[in-house]
Amino acid sequence: MIGAEVTFDVPIPKVIWGWLVSTNMWAKSIATGSFLLGLYFIKRYPQQDNFFRKWLPILGLIFIGITLLVTVLDLHHMFRFWKIFLHPHFTSAVTLGAWVVSGFVIVLLIAFWSWATGKKQLFDRIMIPGFVLAFFSTIYTAGIMGEATAREVWVFPAEMVSMLLSALIAGSSAYLLLDAIYNNVLQEQVRRELGYILFGSSGLMAAMFIGELMFAKMHSEFSHEVIKVLAFGEVAPFFWLGMLFTFIVPMVLVGIANEYRNYRYAWIASLSALIGLWLIKHAWLIAPQSLPLS
Repeated sequence: MIGAEVTFDVPIPKVIWGWLVSTNMWAKSIATGSFLLGLYFIKRYPQQDNFFRKWLPILGLIFIGITLLVTVLDLHHMFRFWKIFLHPHFTSAVTLGAWVVSGFVIVLLIAFWSWATGKKQLFDRIMIPGFVLAFFSTIYTAGIMGEATAREVWVFPAEMVSMLLSALIAGSSAYLLLDAIYNNVLQEQVRRELGYILFGSSGLMAAMFIGELMFAKMHSEFSHEVIKVLAFGEVAPFFWLGMLFTFIVPMVLVGIANEYRNYRYAWIASLSALIGLWLIKHAWLIAPQSLPLS
């Protein structure tokens, strides 16, 4: 073929996206989930206003800081990250994500200043743009994974839903843990509602993974091979422990906590969910990269 050029003709001998990327997604879920749920509970329960106005920016800044740290560490040329702002290409989900997350950090800093100075109106003015930035900060990684077109299990619509459910799991778990640490400062109704959010989002996300396990073969042979790696391959321990800790344990314990009004089970469920969320995200990230693309 005249004019043809070979640019890459050997397999990559290692996993490119590893534990740093898994940690990026995990920490981002906590940061954005605590922000989105914090906004919801500020509006729904004004009597708990002080708790959520305090912890919304603190959780957000801590975990978005972890997200940015591991992102920079994962870059092959970490000291060139400034080019994404000075020479942006907005056709890339990576560029869009960097700008959105930067805007989200600014909102978190304003929220923290608002809480520290007691100027509530300052944060009230940016709640809507903050919600938009937190939402897109949650889902932009789904766009990056969706751009990896050879990885057939990373489909943007499904990944977007998964990212949103992860944020709800992480945000509700973080607030339930804080409630336990500070000796039940939340009203019972708030605690129960956080438990229902954790229960429902865990159930929906579990259904997505069960669907992949059962029906991947109908999609493609590559998807079927990915499921084999998940269920029986090198990442199987991460996957099955993730299924147990993220979905089964939290749903059982939150059900007990809300049914019998014994909320000491809720913090155990929350801790389990946060540990399991990292495990299952790591397994889902690594499995497709373990297979050749042709």
